[in-house]
Amino acid sequence: MVTQNSLATEVHVLASGSKGNCTLIRRGESFILHDAGISCRRIVNGVKELGLEMHSLEGVFISHEHSDHIGGLQQLLKRFDIPVYTKQDTWRQIQSRLTVPNHNLVALTKGSLTIGNMVVEPFRVSHDAADPIGINVFAGDQKVTVLTDSGEVDDRMLRYLDDTTMLVLEANYDPHMLKFGPYDRFLKERVAGPQGHLSNDATAQALLMMKRPNFMQVILAHRSENNNNPVLVTQTIGNMLVQGGVRIGPEMKLQHGQPNECVSMVEVTK
Repeated sequence: MVTQNSLATEVHVLASGSKGNCTLIRRGESFILHDAGISCRRIVNGVKELGLEMHSLEGVFISHEHSDHIGGLQQLLKRFDIPVYTKQDTWRQIQSRLTVPNHNLVALTKGSLTIGNMVVEPFRVSHDAADPIGINVFAGDQKVTVLTDSGEVDDRMLRYLDDTTMLVLEANYDPHMLKFGPYDRFLKERVAGPQGHLSNDATAQALLMMKRPNFMQVILAHRSENNNNPVLVTQTIGNMLVQGGVRIGPEMKLQHGQPNECVSMVEVTK
């Protein structure tokens, strides 16, 4: 928790996983949400627990239209008249599934936009949705990136990760668990495909290949309940990072996103 009127940057992953995703990014008393895949009640309670008020919410960025990212959006917009930032094609898909007022939409195009005391830069990711996005948030001297639900991190996406100080990055599945797990063949191919999700190995590779600052914080997010577990995430990613020369602790702090509890990153003062 930062002191009142401070402009320190904080990232709070309120929920992460196959059943619901929502991340709060805060600078001082102003904040935005990335996705609203949990109930409105959970969102409001999470905001209050952080000492914030809903009237300080500058808007919600929606990455894509899948239910674990929009599940609480309809009720949220019934209670609060807030802008929703997303791509036009994503909004059309949302409107086909939920009853949401059209006036709340702020359609994202190319380039960045200023939201309160932060600058947000959306970028395209690779997922089987209408027009999925990740976001960069520039807040003071901090750069926050949220990248989940992408089947790959290509060179273009890596450039958006460069110099990120606080990163929420998907680590969805273990290939062995997926191969021998309960999913049918079609779903297994979807998850492992280029428009699916990131494996633990792919996540580690992205962390190794990106241009990293001297110190960064990472929350490993969107872990599958059926095809992954925290031990495998830690072992696979930790071992690959160490083998790649990363000093976990001094250079990179790793945490796990959780489905039912808040996990946080707070700006490290210099």
